[in-house]
Amino acid sequence: MSHPLVTDRDPSAVAVIAEDGAAVTYADLLEAVDRMAATLPAGAVLLLLGRNDLASLTAYLAAMQAGAVPLILGADTRPDHVRGLMETFSPHLVFADPQTAAALDGLEAVKDQDAYALYRNTASIEPATHPDLAFLATTSGSTGSPKLVRLSRANLLANAASIVEYLEIGPADRAAASLPLGYSYGLSIVNSHLFAGGSIVLSDRSLMEQAFWAHMRAAEITSFAGVPYHYEMLLRLRLERLKLPTLAKMTQAGGRLAPPLIEKVHAACQGLGIRFWTMYGQTEASPRISYLPPEDTLRKLGSIGHAIPGGRLWIRDEAGADISATGAVGELVYEGPNVCLGYAERAADLAHGDDNHGVLYTGDLARCDAEGYVFLEGRLKRFLKIYGNRISLDRIERRLAEQGLEGAAQGRDDHLVVLAVATPALDTEALRLDVAAFAGINAAAVTVRTIPELPRLPTGKVDYPCLSRMIDPPSP
Repeated sequence: MSHPLVTDRDPSAVAVIAEDGAAVTYADLLEAVDRMAATLPAGAVLLLLGRNDLASLTAYLAAMQAGAVPLILGADTRPDHVRGLMETFSPHLVFADPQTAAALDGLEAVKDQDAYALYRNTASIEPATHPDLAFLATTSGSTGSPKLVRLSRANLLANAASIVEYLEIGPADRAAASLPLGYSYGLSIVNSHLFAGGSIVLSDRSLMEQAFWAHMRAAEITSFAGVPYHYEMLLRLRLERLKLPTLAKMTQAGGRLAPPLIEKVHAACQGLGIRFWTMYGQTEASPRISYLPPEDTLRKLGSIGHAIPGGRLWIRDEAGADISATGAVGELVYEGPNVCLGYAERAADLAHGDDNHGVLYTGDLARCDAEGYVFLEGRLKRFLKIYGNRISLDRIERRLAEQGLEGAAQGRDDHLVVLAVATPALDTEALRLDVAAFAGINAAAVTVRTIPELPRLPTGKVDYPCLSRMIDPPSP
């Protein structure tokens, strides 16, 4: 049976290189996928607690093949977070290693799969799922409420095809698959390269490990993808001295990379003969929305470019009118076949159909220049993206309130700043570590400052523009 996302044009071609260096052909990969798919009922929700390894990849592709509905989380996801999602969405099946599964209740082993096993969730209410529902994605990281994005097979296919077109991905492309499979950016790398007949190199290692680069060098990768934090690390590691002779493409998404850093990455890539794309997306768009071609990086510095093939971007004012041509700031709207079906906040929502009809109101404020290039100007709602995770400032503030603190959260896409009203008992370092753990991000991305009182508007609401003027986050 042909796979919806994996080409079978050349069965003997290498599809995956595992962490141990083993090369897996398309024929072998699809055979393993077919075997596992036979154990998965169509329409069943599969909670996949995996890693960037061959077994987890096989489980994801098997679910797509069988018509099951995978939801991917990292095996190291906090057990209370996993239990919360299981209580809310009641997955039929769970794929996990025995140690991870032992921290969860009501699981009954069905079949072993390498270092993992497939489990039946005995507490599942076996929720009905819509025939078009193919994938569930998280949007808000560990700070978010249990709200999932509902994606169809058509959404994923459309986005994979668009990415293949504008990144010019073909059978000779070999991508580093080091971003988590459960992260929409990471998954798009897998989907696009297997769709195009290229190959991926799986790794769970940190970019700071020499073994990571040795693995990528031995595998002869041609493409690397990273979020802003990764490029900050690469610059500190002297990107211009990177010794990967086969590397030809680098892409960045997952949040805003500061323009001065874009200039530095661009210059390093130019010296190495590498093409560098900055991109923009949201999980709700499967996830890619726009890209800036390498040749426009300096000419349109800081722009998110223009819509991906098959999509359309425009700016609307508060009345809903298209103001793209005026250069005025408004909400960015995206239209395309990759826009998700909608959200799910409870198990019953899994049976819903297409709520969005191809239109996504991004919640980002933006403007278009005279040539149609889009520039982001801020967020309509109060979220940040840090290390690829969407962080809700409102939830951070609620966390403060739960601890009896008066404070506010602000920041930018690479740093969270908490301003807390000073009290004798306030331990700013303990608060910084607590906020970082709550948000699921490195503590280096969090600053806590004390202030005498919160600035407020006449209405009594917090004056956030005033707070923004008070904040001077550390330079990246």
